Amino acid sequence: MDNQAMDPQVPQSHPSLEASSPTGDQTEHESVAATLKNFSIVVGGPVYNLLLRLHLIRQTVPNMRRRFIAILAVIWLPLLLFSLREGMAFGHSVRIPFLYDFAMYGRFLFGLPLLLFAELLIDPVVRQAVSEFVDARLVPDQELPAFENILRRVQQIGESWIAEAIVIVLAFFPTFLFHHEWVAGALTNWHTTAQGMSTAGWWYAVVSAPVMRYVAYRWVFRYSLWPVLLWKISKLQLILIPTHPDRAAGVNFLATSQKHFGILACALACSVAGRVANMMVFEGAHLATFKYQLGGFVVLSVILGVLPLALWAPKLTDVRKNGLLEYGRFAETYTKSFDRKWVHCGAKPTESMLGTPDLQSLADLGNSFFFVENMRKAPITRKLIQQLAGRTALPFAPIIIFGTPTAVLVQEIIKLIM
Repeated sequence: MDNQAMDPQVPQSHPSLEASSPTGDQTEHESVAATLKNFSIVVGGPVYNLLLRLHLIRQTVPNMRRRFIAILAVIWLPLLLFSLREGMAFGHSVRIPFLYDFAMYGRFLFGLPLLLFAELLIDPVVRQAVSEFVDARLVPDQELPAFENILRRVQQIGESWIAEAIVIVLAFFPTFLFHHEWVAGALTNWHTTAQGMSTAGWWYAVVSAPVMRYVAYRWVFRYSLWPVLLWKISKLQLILIPTHPDRAAGVNFLATSQKHFGILACALACSVAGRVANMMVFEGAHLATFKYQLGGFVVLSVILGVLPLALWAPKLTDVRKNGLLEYGRFAETYTKSFDRKWVHCGAKPTESMLGTPDLQSLADLGNSFFFVENMRKAPITRKLIQQLAGRTALPFAPIIIFGTPTAVLVQEIIKLIM
């Protein structure tokens, strides 16, 4: 990041800090730039550092293939090998063989890879969004130390070994206390037969499921840092312009960033879709049975997806209210002057009204007031809601197609086309 001045009072013609800010400001900007360069709410923490030392991940490159292969070797391959050895990978020895278990595909071959890939996708997006507050000069110079302090404190929370320990305990603790992974279901399957737990079932209960829960719970914790960060930034004395054409006082870039978090809901939806597919195929359940659960999942995911941006509502409400007052007073002064000059001047105007810039200024003032009046209460757009809902519902598309009679499906498609 170049070290340009962030103070909006500095003329635009000044290209660098050397020409527009004292040495103290240069130092502060350099410090913030260094903090932004290393900032992350996605990576870091004791387990992440351990994986770095084991060379399972590398800090300079994503190397998702190595991570994916390593985690499949731990949680998927043993399940397959144990099921093959015990004759429960396919065939009719159990009602749901391992290779026919849709829940395992949804959880480990789709959901888990998406959660891992989400790090590669979301980390630079978060860093870019946070940097935009400085690059767009929304944070004035006097607030830069507080801004930097917020970044450091949030990152320290994310790298806390206490938080990491809590996530690990939550991931592994239910296995040993409730044994819910070991309880036989209504149908015999590869991990819980009528005779008891299979070897693959033990591995699933002790290793595979807890690892999956750890990755999911870790993302829950990391995602919770995002609204905390945005809330703290919103409490700063920012330079927000109510007439900004993005209708969000200049922070609509947050909506663009927020859509990428939809991959997390998509990953969790893969696991839900797999379990629903199992009940439809092996237990004869109908799709209509799950319409409220699937719809509720999508709605809840969208709510959680826009919640971090909704925290900006108090800030933008104040910006809009102050903007209406300020632009209202300015409009009052200008329109009175316009009226005295052109309407109630008491004599014929000395210049032609046709083509006068006064009319264009009056129109521009009206447009500015319109922008303020139509400001959003939060940087939440209809497009963002649609994107979050679409990414969440995407894994449900196969089971909806499978569970919908062909004639009904064709009729609905024709309705959409016509």
